[in-house]
Formats: sequence, C-alpha cells, structure tokens
Amino acid sequence: MEILQLSLRDFFTLKFLKYTLVPFIVSFIFLGIFAFFGFSLLLEYFNTLFGEGNEILAWFYSFAFIHFLIGVLSFLLTSFVFIFASVFLAILITSFLTPYITSQINAKYYHHELKNKVSILKVFLHMLWILIKFIGLFILATLLLFLPFINLFVYYVVIYYLFHNFLILDVSSSILNQDEFKKFHSQSSALEFKFSTLCFYIISSVPFLGILLQVFFVIFLTHLFYQKVLNLNHKVLNDDDTNKP
Repeated sequence: MEILQLSLRDFFTLKFLKYTLVPFIVSFIFLGIFAFFGFSLLLEYFNTLFGEGNEILAWFYSFAFIHFLIGVLSFLLTSFVFIFASVFLAILITSFLTPYITSQINAKYYHHELKNKVSILKVFLHMLWILIKFIGLFILATLLLFLPFINLFVYYVVIYYLFHNFLILDVSSSILNQDEFKKFHSQSSALEFKFSTLCFYIISSVPFLGILLQVFFVIFLTHLFYQKVLNLNHKVLNDDDTNKP
C-alpha cells in the first residue's frame, strides 16, 4: 500500500504527466491509423471470401444479419489486436523514458549509486530469449485450441507472459547492476512482481488505459525494485522536487 501511495503521488506530478503524453500521443496516432485500415482490410477480406466463394457462401452472404455479424467480427478482431498492440507499443516507447524515470525516483527517494550497469547487448539478448519462448508458447497455445473446452482465452495468458517479462526487463535493466540483474532473472519473479504486472495487464485490457498508465507502471515497479530487491528505504530529501517539470 505504501508503494502504491508513493507511485500515485509521483505519477500525478507535472514532470511524470508530461512523460505520459509521449507514449499516449504516438501510440494513439499510429494505432488509430492501424485500426482504421485493419478494420477496412479485414472487412474487405470477408466480403471477397463470401462474395467470390461458392454459391452456398454467396447465399448466406445475401442475408443482412450475416453482413452485420461479419462487421461485428471484423471490429472485435481489430479491437483485440489494437488493444494489445497499443500496450506493447507504449511499452516500447516508454522504455526510452524508463532510465529518466528511474533516475528521478532514485534521486528523490533512494540515492542509490549504480555501478557496473547492465549492457545494452545483455538486455537485447535477454529480450530475444523472451521472444523465442513467447513464440514457442504461442505455437503451443494454437495447438491447444484443437482440444475441447480450450478457447481464445489461452492467448490472453500467453500474451501476459510477454507483457510481464518485457515490463520487468525494462525496469530491472535500469536499476540493477550486472550481478543483481543476473541473479534476479535467473530465478522466477517474486509473487509481488507477478501480482503487480497481472493487475497492470488486466488494466491494460481496457482501451487506452494501458497507454495512459504505462509511466505509472514503471514508477510502481521502480519503487518495488528498490525496496524489495535492493532492500532500500525511501527517504525524501526535498519534497519540492515533485513539482519540478
């Protein structure tokens, strides 16, 4: 609860609200274009499939409610891709801001001197390994769809794996040194980290919230890493820093 209060107080300051605008505006513009053209292309695909198919498909397609169902299906599929693509695009954009966010949190509360920083190559290789495992899980989830009682929700679980690991990797690489980074990622994440990212993932399922709150997620995890992994207590030397842009 203390970390949540600290994170909310930090998030609703001018400088961090400015950071929030960057991933939101870029993601909104890019994915707005994607959603528009994605919906149009998908709808056109269904129109072509039913319009140029056999006579039975063409007969079904002649009913108004079939048109309606195809439109709804196209919208839902596009929306599903839009929501999760927007979240990961926001993570990507915010990752460029993460070092600034963590350094400002550290300067205000923890005053921790980071030595032997994690190299970009190590972060890249770790990210590549996460993607490889994600692809394997995605293929497995696709095969599981052929089993009874398994539905598309299995993809929701698999995407959480990617969301959790990318978010944790982004923050940990900015806070931990080489040895701490290696030790942390050689073990399974602590329950409090998994619970936090699961809550963030559920929130991100609501359109636009995942984009707007990405900076808050980074702030919260920053406090969590400093307090639970580095075992540091927060101490504000100058509370006026909160109001500085």
